[in-house]
Amino acid sequence: MRIVAAFCRLIDAISEKIGKVVSFLILILSFALVYEVVARYVFNKPTQWAHELGMFMFGSACMLAGAYVLLHKAHVNLDLLYSRVTRRKQAILDLITAPVFFFVTILIIWYGMDFALNSWKILEISSSPWHPPYYPVKTIIPIAALLLLLQGVVKFIRDLFFVIRGRELV
Repeated sequence: MRIVAAFCRLIDAISEKIGKVVSFLILILSFALVYEVVARYVFNKPTQWAHELGMFMFGSACMLAGAYVLLHKAHVNLDLLYSRVTRRKQAILDLITAPVFFFVTILIIWYGMDFALNSWKILEISSSPWHPPYYPVKTIIPIAALLLLLQGVVKFIRDLFFVIRGRELV
């Protein structure tokens, strides 16, 4: 049981660190977009890169934040029902819906890997005048899904432990 608890703590720590790093992406994104607005509307000199960089960073941040959000129980659920049942019933509901979570997440990893590998094979770049590479951004899709899957496994373990033992896994 100690190994399982240590695994859970390790995945939690990874999700926490990545969540903190991702928060800095939002800061960089904000500065890039403010720069674009000032350049465009104050100096009448719009950039070629700020909008596309913003899309890359926003998409990456949203995907990479998934495991962090799951760790902190901040994903959307049916609160009308969920908040009115005991912790044990919540864990049972989560265990019942877990196969759907795992199926979808594994599909995202599988197809995301194919998507990213194809982009790497051709060294795909944007058709915009800036021509940034797409392949690093597309690589984030399977990585983010894998991190989410690992955090989902931890949640599943904790829910199962709670249903069986009636207490939280430390």
